[in-house]
Amino acid sequence: MARWLVDGEPLSAHRLFLSRDLDEARAFVGRTFCPHRLHLASARDRLDTLHNHAAGRSLSLNYLRYGAAVSIDPGELGRFYLVQIVLRGAAEVRNGRREVMVGEGAATILNPTLATRMTWSADCAKLLIQIDRAALHRIAEAASGHELAYPIVFEPELALDRAPMRRWAQAAAACFAAADAGRAFGRTGDPCQMLLEEDLIAGLVAAQPSNISPLVADRRHGPSSRQVKRAQAYMHANLAEPISIADVADVAGCSLRSLQIGFKQHFGCSPLQYLQGQRLRMARYALESAASGTTVGDVAHAVGYGHLGRFSRDYKAAFGTLPSATRSAALGGVA
Repeated sequence: MARWLVDGEPLSAHRLFLSRDLDEARAFVGRTFCPHRLHLASARDRLDTLHNHAAGRSLSLNYLRYGAAVSIDPGELGRFYLVQIVLRGAAEVRNGRREVMVGEGAATILNPTLATRMTWSADCAKLLIQIDRAALHRIAEAASGHELAYPIVFEPELALDRAPMRRWAQAAAACFAAADAGRAFGRTGDPCQMLLEEDLIAGLVAAQPSNISPLVADRRHGPSSRQVKRAQAYMHANLAEPISIADVADVAGCSLRSLQIGFKQHFGCSPLQYLQGQRLRMARYALESAASGTTVGDVAHAVGYGHLGRFSRDYKAAFGTLPSATRSAALGGVA
């Protein structure tokens, strides 16, 4: 992707500003993204900031360079995620407790609920994809089939050499090409704009590891029957309730045997195994995401387990570790 765009100036028809003044650059970039601290690595250096920006509805495409080595400290981004793809130079990116060094062709994603600090080399130039947090959350809920009580937190480093992320990067490159050609983004009014954006966001949710990956993984199947879909929706909405598989079959409008056959065909497991798996996946998501005051017992109860010992045994059988270990690691990994 980087080589595809590096010979020219990406989004050249969408010039937002060009400035050599530090305060002006900070103000302009802050209007597009968020207020931040911007400092030159050396007082002797001089900025040559260029920012091209093509706005969409739920995301924007950007090309940004500073022309000098800089440190950038926005804190928490708050309302958006930010994918950064390095075209030239290098950067050190810290999001929460994770610190990543990236060079040409590498990429990161900044999570809006974790504090961010960065340093860019003097020759660093990046493509930036700014994604509205609420839009991503809505699409993630649709992808997982669950209401998600906690923010989605991605692994900050994007492995573009992996097939799923490589395909996503190709889709992102197509968006930049469409913007450059005037077919989408900016003021084109393309009726397919929202679909283009939603596909890109959904692809990121599916391909990039995050705290909801276990919830999304078992949704990657062919289309289910209406009865199976009704059964899924009922299970997802009642994870904490003492429902029976007979209850599920009744809601789905089919016999218990038909329900068992349908789940075996679509998911390779029984309805009971599916329900237990969903409860444990939701528990893992909560253990990795909830505030520090939330206990393992709180999480077990929230997903329908009345017996903590059984919850621990089932959780370890599913994920190879105890829920207390997951919770401890999550608390140690939040900035």
